Amino acid sequence: MDALELIVDEGRPASAGRFFQLGVDLLALLDEASELPVEWTVTHLETGSALAVIAPPEYAPAEARHLRAVVSDLDSVAHDGPLPDSWTPDAVKAAHRFVAHGQPADVDTDWVPPRLRLVTDDGLDAGPSVSLTPHLLGGLETLQPFEREMPGSVRGTLVGVNVSRGNRASLLLPDRRVLRVSFPTSLREAMRDALLQDVELAGTVRQDGDGRVFKIRTEEVDVLIEPEVRWSDIFGAAPDFTGGMPADEWLKEQRGQA
Repeated sequence: MDALELIVDEGRPASAGRFFQLGVDLLALLDEASELPVEWTVTHLETGSALAVIAPPEYAPAEARHLRAVVSDLDSVAHDGPLPDSWTPDAVKAAHRFVAHGQPADVDTDWVPPRLRLVTDDGLDAGPSVSLTPHLLGGLETLQPFEREMPGSVRGTLVGVNVSRGNRASLLLPDRRVLRVSFPTSLREAMRDALLQDVELAGTVRQDGDGRVFKIRTEEVDVLIEPEVRWSDIFGAAPDFTGGMPADEWLKEQRGQA
């Protein structure tokens, strides 16, 4: 299973402030990159040059694909390439914040950019690596996307709820995209009860430049109940309802009497 290594101030004692800030920023970026909430775990730590290795929990090894995607996508920007369409405006912002906090606070001739590297369980290289350079920061600045916010509602299947790092949820839309959801503490119980059910969420939606909703701050959740009887089931159930009159004539007569 792949893991992700973050190393800060390589070759010298690390700045605690930079190391911990980058850790928080990295988790925020991974949260934006993954469809469902993932409880990332720390599997290895080293001091001096601060180094941390994070991985998905043992019961969800497939989530390691998000680690690989983040590194390869950032490496693409570092080489003047684009980000994939799957990156939401919030993901781009999280990446920009992460890289910005990795820059030196002052002129520092000994500064070495923090680095992300994919590794195996035993610490060997498992793929590409990317350094948090000023060039990468500049590339992310040019990719800051347009977005807009408005009242609205969305329907889908609630496939994940997480309250351990804020109130977050995931909504699977009919087009198979996963929408990120935030909600107030007052809705925790309602969201948990609605898990794995079809729901309508109402609140404030955020759209990207193509008009696609990528996040909603929900204020109301309604479980959509499947009707027990469909229209097709009752078609022809009362064949003598119109008294033998054609349906269109019967409707005209009834409307005329209204």
